[in-house]
Amino acid sequence: MRVIISLILVVQLGLHGAAIAQSVQSESRYRSAVADYKQGKYAAAMEKFSPLTSVNSKTPYSAYSHYYYALSAYQLKRYKESKQMLVQLQSRYPGWNKINDVYYLLGAISFDNSQTKEGLDYLEKIKDSSFAKDVQALKQHHLAGVDDLAKLINLQKQNASDRDIALILVQYIQRSPTSTQIDMQLADQLDKQFKFSKKEKIAADDKPVRSTPRAEGQWTKGYLDVSVMLPFRLDEFSTSKRRSNQFAYDYYIGLTMAKEQLLTEGINVNLWAYDVSNDVKSAEAIVDNKNFQLSDIVIGPLYPGTFDVTADFVSKSSTVMLNPLSTDGHLLASASNIYLGHPSITFQTQKAAQWMKTLSVGTSSAVIYYGNTSKDSAMAFSYANEWKSKGGKVMAIVKILPDREWMESNIPSFETARPSHFALFASDGSAGSTLVEVLNSRKLTSLPIIATSTSFNSQNSRLSRYGSRLYLIDADHVDREKESIRQFQRNYWNKTNTFPSTYSYQGYDQLLFFARIVSKYKDKFIHGLQARKYGEEEFLLNGFDYTKSNENQITPVLKFSGSKWIPVDR
Repeated sequence: MRVIISLILVVQLGLHGAAIAQSVQSESRYRSAVADYKQGKYAAAMEKFSPLTSVNSKTPYSAYSHYYYALSAYQLKRYKESKQMLVQLQSRYPGWNKINDVYYLLGAISFDNSQTKEGLDYLEKIKDSSFAKDVQALKQHHLAGVDDLAKLINLQKQNASDRDIALILVQYIQRSPTSTQIDMQLADQLDKQFKFSKKEKIAADDKPVRSTPRAEGQWTKGYLDVSVMLPFRLDEFSTSKRRSNQFAYDYYIGLTMAKEQLLTEGINVNLWAYDVSNDVKSAEAIVDNKNFQLSDIVIGPLYPGTFDVTADFVSKSSTVMLNPLSTDGHLLASASNIYLGHPSITFQTQKAAQWMKTLSVGTSSAVIYYGNTSKDSAMAFSYANEWKSKGGKVMAIVKILPDREWMESNIPSFETARPSHFALFASDGSAGSTLVEVLNSRKLTSLPIIATSTSFNSQNSRLSRYGSRLYLIDADHVDREKESIRQFQRNYWNKTNTFPSTYSYQGYDQLLFFARIVSKYKDKFIHGLQARKYGEEEFLLNGFDYTKSNENQITPVLKFSGSKWIPVDR
């Protein structure tokens, strides 16, 4: 196993090196300190958080470090230190989005120091309704043990609108054998005023439960841990040549740029990169690592063996796992929290056949050609099945060579029986243009063609000439006229002195999409994913739709419109 803490430095060849190194060091220290806190090692956590609370330490984790330092001190009953750190946090970060947690902890400290009025004043500042149960439990813990009716009555008068204190007083009066008629009248008056339910009264009669710190799951650690398991192959790394696995580096740079954008939205992301190919033992070592087990999102691995090992761990956790490149829908059977960044082959051919059916006039027959890769053949036969399921016929399904001479000799003229359309699934970019030219020479110039975009050289200037008859299957279409694409290209060039590949766009879009939903919905991630309607946000590529499936069910079929390619459903 190799954890690539300095991967960004390698990829960007030293650009902004010192700043990135410092950021990585801060992230690592903060992550270690949080782990210590969660394991109950409060003194060790305070020691690690301390330098991160310095006025000179300006990181995305500074405010959180203040809070966790104070929380650790509170657990050790070092209330003075805890309060001092919280006051410092208020002063330095008055607009912090977790300020209600600060008020809550200050309230708890005041109660523990027998400063009841001050504690209630802090709790009164909390306006977030999600704190209601915790605030109520905190008050009950500290006030239900007060065995002085006069003191409780006086406290209630001073806080006449406080429902929790009124409930505590009512329960004290009703269960006390020394309560007078006047006391009972006061209890009835409060009961009518606040309309306490039977359930509330029973709950208040139970032994009060300590609620400091707030219940687990309601406090967030302040960042998302994203583990990236890709075949970086650092042992083969060389800056002097373009690597066969360049896609992994391009994708990762896209992730780093998405991380920068997310930070402007208040979402802090730690990227933890692991060099993972098809070595099962290395994957087993990674998933056994405690730091990896804290991952909120796992991206990869790409190879079957290491994917299975990781998926087995993920299936028993709340971690979200994303395969960024695969189109194999069978991967989703491994766990309910696994997602594909792309539509599966089945979905792509389903949509393609559905569109071509709308164009059919008279006989609905297809001739299908495919290239020499396993994906080419998989798509061809999947398309054939989809076409047949829609009542169509397959006249022929033929493996081809992307060679003009071969096609001239093996593609017939279809003089006696013409198909309603042709389909081409090839990974060789020269196959598409050659096939169209051969069909044209056979005077088959009007029949529509559905083809994967990989069948054509994307730089081929003649591609638009086929627009009236050609439809493309492309889940990663790049609209180079979009201003967001142009801006991304400029930013990418400034960082790397190269232009982004499709993988860079994928990395950027995928992290933006999943990090936003995990950050917003947390344990209700699935609800958030299904509620997110396609097109609500703009992305560099085609966007995301997981409302009906764990595969990205965007429409992958494009048509030529005016000057560019657009989805057929527009």
